[in-house]
Amino acid sequence: MLFQLDLFLRIIVAAFCGSIIGYERAQRMKAAGVRTHILVSTASALFIIISKYSFDDLLGHTNIALDPSRVAAQVVSGISFIGAGTILIRNQNINGLTTAAGLWIMSGIGMALGAGMYFIGIVTTILIVVVQYFMRARFLHEIIIRKEKVKFTIEANYSAHIKQDITQLLESNGIENISFTIFKIDRGTIYLNVTGKVAAKGYSNNKMIENLIDLDDINSVT
Repeated sequence: MLFQLDLFLRIIVAAFCGSIIGYERAQRMKAAGVRTHILVSTASALFIIISKYSFDDLLGHTNIALDPSRVAAQVVSGISFIGAGTILIRNQNINGLTTAAGLWIMSGIGMALGAGMYFIGIVTTILIVVVQYFMRARFLHEIIIRKEKVKFTIEANYSAHIKQDITQLLESNGIENISFTIFKIDRGTIYLNVTGKVAAKGYSNNKMIENLIDLDDINSVT
């Protein structure tokens, strides 16, 4: 009886892990949501339990050999059909690959939990949730944007306030860590390099150049 309860616990934990990953997909309005992930995870756990324990009564018969890994192999290949159903191609853009991959790994988590590998199954679930939430394209884009460095080569009429005007404009457009390097002053014309670090979303380098050119005393920006 205790063994049967342990097997049931494996299925419950698999369903719970599936619901966690499925919730993230449902929040993003993906084709496979909570129910689909629960079914995949629970079914995978059940198949492994059946593969490992349901044929013990046949082991005593002659000329009978069992290979529990065969069911696991079929689960891995069989889940591909479900994953393929979540992949859509629209206007030469492919959507649904992440969801399909999530279902694939969800079957692996279910099999691990069905086999009694609680730790690896739960840890993998946490890892997948972290990946799904924090490794999205928009999130990565924001990180990259925040690390982007910009550089402008400016030719301007020399004045005492030219650096201050440039600094104020750059800061108002979300650029920080601004530094100036003057490499030439010739007959009232100053040539300088300006560098900085973008710290704002939606930054446009072309628009920034246009804004710099609109400043009084600036002749050209590259």
